[in-house]
Amino acid sequence: MGRNLIIGDIHSQYSKLTAVLEKSGFDPSSDKLYSVGDFCDRGGQPVETLDFLMGLGDSFRPVLGNHDAWLEYWLYRNKSDLNWIAGNGGNITLGKLSSQPADWLDRLKDWFSRIPLVRFDENNIIIHGGIPDGMDEKALKDIAAMERSVPIFMPENEVIDLIHMDIDMSEYEALEELYWDRSYLLSAMAEGNSTTINLGHGNIRPAREPLNTEKNIWIGHTPLVTSGRPFHSESYHLYAIDTGAGTGKGLLTVVDMDSKEYWQA
Repeated sequence: MGRNLIIGDIHSQYSKLTAVLEKSGFDPSSDKLYSVGDFCDRGGQPVETLDFLMGLGDSFRPVLGNHDAWLEYWLYRNKSDLNWIAGNGGNITLGKLSSQPADWLDRLKDWFSRIPLVRFDENNIIIHGGIPDGMDEKALKDIAAMERSVPIFMPENEVIDLIHMDIDMSEYEALEELYWDRSYLLSAMAEGNSTTINLGHGNIRPAREPLNTEKNIWIGHTPLVTSGRPFHSESYHLYAIDTGAGTGKGLLTVVDMDSKEYWQA
């Protein structure tokens, strides 16, 4: 019987990807490799990374990250979000993928369209960013079972236009928070030290309560460069495993979801 492994944010670090999988002894014929998303951007080998991951077939079980949502938007709309291109590594991905053949890009579009925002298995919940405030386990399970919109990402001007048309965007915004939210992780990190969390830009909020669940929650999105190690909170049922590979200074981490043993490259 194979293992259930999970990998942190890859960010086109193909050499680190292959190295850490070799260290972990990953066998795609028997093991499952879950992912918290963010396959591309910042690193220089998006084509090699995506080709490798697509080639893993059903043994690779990802969720959609914010960088993946940006890339999917470009694949489907042939337009790029400025925030993706300017400062988030989308320029690197776009430069490499723009020269790929149309059939390869069509294969990539189809592959992306089948990546959910949330995954459940018997003991685990996998999400990229965190859990939006007010969302419980049942709501997460409903989202995991639904067929999401493709592409899911909309640039700010499109959202504003829909709001001006009196279209209720609250459901979309809650879904988007699944790959943007940092408040759940920051609340877990603040536990015992502060009753508030700082989301930046003067945005200070009360710390969040732990999700009422018996499952482990696995997230990425927030690079843990200072410690270089996965973060665990027992009371928040949380494992955060983005150890900063995308920054160029950090490591890429793979964790055995059952034994909690981990490997890094």
